[in-house]
Amino acid sequence: MAQPFVLAFGPWLPDGADAAFSMTFQYQATPIPLADVLNVYFSQGAYRSLPTFAASAGGALGAQALAAVTTLSGTGSPIIVAGDASDLFQWTGSAWSNASSAAGTYAGAAHWSFARLGECLLATDGVHALQSLTLGDPSFAAVAGAPIGNVLGVINQSVLVGSLTGYPYRVQWGAIGQPTVFPTPLTNDALANQAGQSDLDQDFGEVMFIGGGPQVGVILQRNGVTRATYTGGDVVFNFLPIERKRGLIARGAAVQAGSVTHYISDDGFWMTDGSASQNTGSSRSAQCNKWFLDNVNWNAVSAIRAAWDATLKNVLYAIPTGTNTLPDTLLLLHPESGYWTKAAIPVECLWTDNDGTRLRVGLFSQAHALGYLTGATQSGYCETYDLAFTDQQTRYLSEALPHIQCTDSPTMRAAGKEALDDALIYTPDAARDPFTRTCAFDTLPGGRFVRTRLTSSAASAFQGATLYLEQGGGI
Repeated sequence: MAQPFVLAFGPWLPDGADAAFSMTFQYQATPIPLADVLNVYFSQGAYRSLPTFAASAGGALGAQALAAVTTLSGTGSPIIVAGDASDLFQWTGSAWSNASSAAGTYAGAAHWSFARLGECLLATDGVHALQSLTLGDPSFAAVAGAPIGNVLGVINQSVLVGSLTGYPYRVQWGAIGQPTVFPTPLTNDALANQAGQSDLDQDFGEVMFIGGGPQVGVILQRNGVTRATYTGGDVVFNFLPIERKRGLIARGAAVQAGSVTHYISDDGFWMTDGSASQNTGSSRSAQCNKWFLDNVNWNAVSAIRAAWDATLKNVLYAIPTGTNTLPDTLLLLHPESGYWTKAAIPVECLWTDNDGTRLRVGLFSQAHALGYLTGATQSGYCETYDLAFTDQQTRYLSEALPHIQCTDSPTMRAAGKEALDDALIYTPDAARDPFTRTCAFDTLPGGRFVRTRLTSSAASAFQGATLYLEQGGGI
């Protein structure tokens, strides 16, 4: 007689997926880690189908988008600016308008960084003069006397420029409340306007990211993290190293979500509030640092991008895996639970967009098209660890009851094996019977270890399954 084993889907823990999860005979749901997930995200206590990329009509650039930013006008309307290897563009709502000071004037740009102070949007590519756009104007213009740097940020009412030409560990800030005024540091004019510069710890390497705040910000260098505190007076900013073991792996691999900055270091995923760093890729509910380190294309880490989506309530990282030079995989972190998921959505760029009411992720496809995760939900799945049984009996799976809320017909597949290092051989996907609501398997998969996968294209909640297992002989 088949005995029921009730599973609740636990966190995706790919770093331990070569182990088995011991399971007792029981009727109450037991949380089971997931060995694999695809095209789902975690929010409000459940895995859910992730929407697909939907392109905006007329939103394709002529070349690869290196970076983008969304800011709001005085009336609350979104203003989107994107940059490629030679130009900056503004989105009109139906097409891109060249917003360069002159077409092609930024030839040779390899990246862009943006920051806003007041009604001024600034852009830098580390090669050409700092660029300024007054919101509402059609094009950018060079900022006279400004330093050339790779990174921009705003702390308090000061624009900070980081990774200056010849001084990758230096930050310089302009006159307080004046985004386009950069007095020469250490002059009377600079002191009067609270402008200045500081060399951060040179052992930390290049300044890669500046996270802003009303009084306190964080500066991520290649091998360290520094807290920047506005103090005013002649000093203006106080810089205190808070992390000496790790820094930021690539310029695009960090994103600020509220007062917390999420980032990728050489040893995995971290977040910092400016006081200390906390590992988000290795904990009781997260073991994906090794998966990332094993799968990322180390020759293309400069292509990594990060964003925050308040609707999904997830941080998203776009990473290139294998030999891909552009991101082919999204990794999603639900900070509240610590749960991770992944999705197969190729992009060339993503950023934190703002539609005027909420923050969301904006994306450029690898065809350079602007779009959002607002398309139809896509086929995705949750797959359990291999289950071993504490009574040391083999089991054969006859049917499974998926615990899912969805509007399509979900399917389940299963695999059994005699040893952990045996290859997985899955059954065909079995559809849910409309009457019994179970998925029956024609050939009974089984062995010393059993695992299952639940797949749906339109699930509002993947929750788990009840497995009906026939007991076999002793091991």
